[in-house]
Amino acid sequence: VGGALLTEAELCRQFGVSRHTVREALRRLREAGLVSRHHGVGTRVKAKAAATRYVQSMAGLSDLMQYAQNTRLVVRTEREVVAAGALCGLLRCKAGMRWLLFEGTRFVGRSSVPMAHTQVYIPAAYGAIRQYIGSLKVAIYTLIEKHFGECIVEARQEIGAVPLNAKMARLLQVRPGSAGLSITRHYFGADERLLEVAVNLHPSLDRYRYSMRLRLESQV
Repeated sequence: VGGALLTEAELCRQFGVSRHTVREALRRLREAGLVSRHHGVGTRVKAKAAATRYVQSMAGLSDLMQYAQNTRLVVRTEREVVAAGALCGLLRCKAGMRWLLFEGTRFVGRSSVPMAHTQVYIPAAYGAIRQYIGSLKVAIYTLIEKHFGECIVEARQEIGAVPLNAKMARLLQVRPGSAGLSITRHYFGADERLLEVAVNLHPSLDRYRYSMRLRLESQV
């Protein structure tokens, strides 16, 4: 820790790989919190073990499935809720509709440090998949597809910064009032039918970072 790595050119020669491969390896080391890189100084070793930060890259629905496979959800509570008031706005439904709410904590690998507080709402009619939620490392929407013949055709998400209240701060093991990142996703099937709503509340960026790549498509 504190020592400097070889230059990119030296690493290429030592391991017999391309500069692209070396840069990708260094990028992953930085994301894991193992090294830091500064102009004019080079790359230095920052830590012996990877940090608990999780970097989520998003380009399509398949990346949401990867998110479920790379993390684990520990369900704390499960209950039926009836939409009313503000909940109707979140679930985009009429008052009186019945939903199942699964609430828990999400972790990276075997880490005991939480990376998100999670709330998942599914229509009560899909209650048959409740036994699999939290026990399988699969995206919940894929369970709906598999068991009910649905097809998720679109996911819409909203991202915003929020202060963490005392309860959320305690669950996420951070200071009350510290910054959090709220990500709400709505999953739609055919005919704009809402099949799942997921609300993830993440602590500071030392544990979670959201990455998105946007490309300009040529116009034909």
